[in-house]
Amino acid sequence: MAFGNGVLMRGPHYWAWATEDREVAHAPVRSLLHRGRIARIPILRSVITLAEMVVLMVSVHRRNGARRGARFAAFLLGALALDMGLGFLLVYLIPNELAGNIVSGVLIFILGILAMRLGLGRAVWRYHGAEHKAVNAYEGGADLEDLEQVARYSRVHDRCGTNLAVIALLMSLVSYLVLQYLPLVLGGVYSLLVIAVALEFFRLIGRKPTSRASRAFLAGGRALQRSITTAEPGPEHLKLACDALRCVLDLEAGIRQ
Repeated sequence: MAFGNGVLMRGPHYWAWATEDREVAHAPVRSLLHRGRIARIPILRSVITLAEMVVLMVSVHRRNGARRGARFAAFLLGALALDMGLGFLLVYLIPNELAGNIVSGVLIFILGILAMRLGLGRAVWRYHGAEHKAVNAYEGGADLEDLEQVARYSRVHDRCGTNLAVIALLMSLVSYLVLQYLPLVLGGVYSLLVIAVALEFFRLIGRKPTSRASRAFLAGGRALQRSITTAEPGPEHLKLACDALRCVLDLEAGIRQ
């Protein structure tokens, strides 16, 4: 997970956060998924995972201070305002409700991505690229102390949330066939379930990322990673990503001993 001033790496039992202005912070992962088999039931586990990721992101942003999130909030509000304006225009341009909803969904996704790109600042995407390079290097058996070696790895990763976002978008567009007939409250629950199903599908793809079907579903997210949601990191970005990853690996290794 990348931020404007560092990288957070999460393992099954610990997370570690390396930033520009402090030593690597770390803490145990407190998850409902560790407390029983019921929480690990498919779909339910995905809802829990999504909720816990949001809580973790909010917590880290609070530690970073309000200023770091203010610019993104401004761009996001601008994107929402633009989307509302375009929504009123689409009613006249596209009379068919289903087609209008699909176009609106794509516009929301595009505007959201652009708001993130512009609002969060370029450093976030460099740290995101560094995060992926560090993970790819570790999975490739490289020495995380050797930053030149780590830098040669790809900044695109198959388990990136960008890939999940694209898959969730595709499923959401298909779900409009059902969503248009549901009341507002049920529609919100149904939308959450669609995202949870997308996460379960994403997990399934992750088991065989090199298959033709998996590559097809990951193509859109990988293209977005190359063009928008990651940038080529410098040595300073790679160092923090590797520091955070090494810390998590050491903590996880301590559990197994």
